[in-house]
Amino acid sequence: MIDRRSLVISGVTTVLVPPSVRAQRSGKVWRVVFFSVAAGPNPLADSFRRGLNELGYSEGSNLSIQYRWMAGQESQYDDVARELAQSEPDVIVTAGHPPAVAAKKATAQLPIVALAVVNPVGGGLAASISHPGGNLTGFSLEVTPETNAKMLQLLHEAAPKITRIGALWNSANPGSRFYLDAVSHAARSVNLTLKDYDVRRAEDIDVVFHSLRGSVDGLIVFPEGLLWTYRRNIVDAAREAQLATIFGYRDAVEMGALMSYGPDLVDLFKRGAAYVDKIIKGAKPAELPIQQPAKFELVINVKTANALNIGVPPTLLARADEVIE
Repeated sequence: MIDRRSLVISGVTTVLVPPSVRAQRSGKVWRVVFFSVAAGPNPLADSFRRGLNELGYSEGSNLSIQYRWMAGQESQYDDVARELAQSEPDVIVTAGHPPAVAAKKATAQLPIVALAVVNPVGGGLAASISHPGGNLTGFSLEVTPETNAKMLQLLHEAAPKITRIGALWNSANPGSRFYLDAVSHAARSVNLTLKDYDVRRAEDIDVVFHSLRGSVDGLIVFPEGLLWTYRRNIVDAAREAQLATIFGYRDAVEMGALMSYGPDLVDLFKRGAAYVDKIIKGAKPAELPIQQPAKFELVINVKTANALNIGVPPTLLARADEVIE
């Protein structure tokens, strides 16, 4: 005679075992492509992988990740995207705006989790934020005149004498254009002069810094994939040019930039792993709303401020999420 209590417990156990665990027992290896605008390996990819590990996925066991690093190879996005789609992975994860655009063009069937995209609705990647409506969902970077006005405001508040500001952008990245339009609008609204400088490859950095000397007092660097890849070069060039610089990502401040204001990208990429998990478990990208950044951080490097003879107001230091001495 079968004990009824044992039968109930057995049934509950079967229901509660996560699909990822059942897949591991059955030998299923989920194939994920990580298609990045940047060079790698890098901290954002590491954060994404940690997120998957915490959800029960392990490379070499029930997970295989194929990494493709573009690092400024702007002419090859479409070809690489088609190649990756033809390999038919379970999920394509894109890091940065250009890979998302290329992946969306390459396949209308394979699920895509796009991380750090800009204006996904305006850029044609999704029908809406709440209901993407296709095979792509993910996490976007908030780009509004208000956000970029905040970057200008913070830089100007730290160094009130700054009135001529340069903006580094990448014309090969459609997402970077959204940033430039937003920050241009913000600059006009607060009566600051903005000059934009196009960086499409690593060798452009030296050319740009040569041309901006004497023309600007401060610098904004957008959270864009190519600029993120070469952030060390930009930080060093800005230090040599004695420019007060605000980045859209905090690790540039740890490298010596004056300040940063922007979303926590490490957190964003870790959260992206949860969407891969949901899709593996059967969710459709069309039904997963595109997420916005969970938090923005202000980080200030006082050592750099002192080197630039900038006395950052105590009120601004008090508002910072982190102050690097």
